[in-house]
Amino acid sequence: MKKLIFEELMILSMREKKGKKVKFNPTTTIIKGTNQVGKSSLIKSIYYTLGATPGLMHPNWLKTEPISLLKFTIDNERFSVLRFDKKRFVVITNTNQFMSFNFKSFSVFLNDLLDFKFIINNRNGEPETPPPAYLFLPFYVDQDKSWSKNWDSFANLSQFGNWKNPLINYHSGIKGNSYYTTKSELDRTRLKLDETSSEIDALNKILKNINKKLSEVDLNVTIEDFNEEIKELLHDCEILKTDQNKIKQQLTDLYNQKISIDSKLDIVKKSIQEVQKDYKFAVNKIENDVDCPTCGAHYENNFAERFSIAEDQESLQELYDELMSEYLKIKDEIDIYNKDFIDKKSNYEKIQEVLNRKKSNIKLVDIIENEGKKRVKEIFKEEQTLIYTQIIKSEREKNKLEEKLKEIDKDGKVRKDNIMTIYRSSLKKYLKELNINTEKVPEQIFQRMDSTIKETGSALPRALLAYYFTFFKIMDKYSTSTFCPVIIDSPNQQEQDKDNLKAIMNFIEKNKPNNTQLILGLVDDNEYTFDLNKKESLLQNEDYDEVYKEIRPILDAGIFNDELDMYF
Repeated sequence: MKKLIFEELMILSMREKKGKKVKFNPTTTIIKGTNQVGKSSLIKSIYYTLGATPGLMHPNWLKTEPISLLKFTIDNERFSVLRFDKKRFVVITNTNQFMSFNFKSFSVFLNDLLDFKFIINNRNGEPETPPPAYLFLPFYVDQDKSWSKNWDSFANLSQFGNWKNPLINYHSGIKGNSYYTTKSELDRTRLKLDETSSEIDALNKILKNINKKLSEVDLNVTIEDFNEEIKELLHDCEILKTDQNKIKQQLTDLYNQKISIDSKLDIVKKSIQEVQKDYKFAVNKIENDVDCPTCGAHYENNFAERFSIAEDQESLQELYDELMSEYLKIKDEIDIYNKDFIDKKSNYEKIQEVLNRKKSNIKLVDIIENEGKKRVKEIFKEEQTLIYTQIIKSEREKNKLEEKLKEIDKDGKVRKDNIMTIYRSSLKKYLKELNINTEKVPEQIFQRMDSTIKETGSALPRALLAYYFTFFKIMDKYSTSTFCPVIIDSPNQQEQDKDNLKAIMNFIEKNKPNNTQLILGLVDDNEYTFDLNKKESLLQNEDYDEVYKEIRPILDAGIFNDELDMYF
């Protein structure tokens, strides 16, 4: 699992000629200050810079038109993100490469950088990876909203319907990146298969219509004008009769081949299943050294043996695909010969009818077997073969992905049981540490991680804190995306008494996940790393020049020159 560490935040307001620069400790940073000095605005600006807008942002703060630059590391690889306005971002890599983004493209970039593979259907029913707010949501305890309701720190979360439970399953590790990556591949394969199947259906429909039209060609002649053709009709009758007999024999041979291939397919399919069982048994159940229970011979269950089994499986799969392709070809040939037989029989009967009536006006029907018409059918047949091959390939890939997803789901059920055990025990333990009587807590809260925490008065913030730290613990062990800094803004909520406030502070210090960066916003504390003490404004005139000198070169990179002219 990757680790995200915030290093430094700079905020610049060129409109007000003010700025602020804050460095973060890689382990713990306490932001101290009385009310109205900008603690929450500073903390909210971290996420705002990363494209995750907190649920409430003060309108006066937005009026300053802040430009923010956040420096951070991901597994010691350094990045900087500058947010210029609501829609535009610049990313600077550790190689000093500048990349500009709009909001949507930045979300895609950041999600990929932080291994956030969660996928959910949008309001139009289309699968989509949501913006960064859904990644940061479990790590941020917001002053304005998180102390009254869990999973509610950021704005615009309702842009997706029914997102809460799937997101909890993702962050908890019940269904992590492996599940969503495989599911995404499976969805793409299924879509490709549907498109290919629609294509072959359309092609078969066209071919059917062409065959029908070719069989409806009429030529009107008379005996008097075409006496020689009447003689030829007799000859044609004999040829048609002979052709019908040949087709019967060919159909007999084809049906025999079809029965034979059916039998082979069944044998190969069973063999594949047996080899798959052998391989899984060799990988998961058998030790490296095996003694035969019958003869006592000693065998090694090593890589070479397992690879041999895997090669057998691959060879059998290739044989199965070859047989299936041959089966489809024979089936199509049978259809063609059946159609040809019916056509020739029809032609024969119609010619016989003409000859028997011996009328001067003869109707010749279904003379369709000329070279041009054959070529049309051959072209469509070639296209059919190509598409059927694509269908077989897509079906094979779909089956593999479905099996893989089943295995992930199977493992996920076991993992979910372990996670829920940790959730129940840790939540009860944490509630007790925060002086909450667990016997009065509704049982549903311990049974479902997506439960809404319902307490009253000063107990609600403490119960929520216990819930948040329970989830931190689960994510630290099972989550598959990047583990982000834990940010807690103003934990002293609802006028906690002295004992409860002490319990809260001791709890946070004691239960912070190992090797995790903690940023804590407090009204007052004896120890801190950054002190805000000037009321009414986080940004200060005396900090403007220092911040401006660092941010201005980024702005001068040619990205936002037109917008900067208004300030100079």
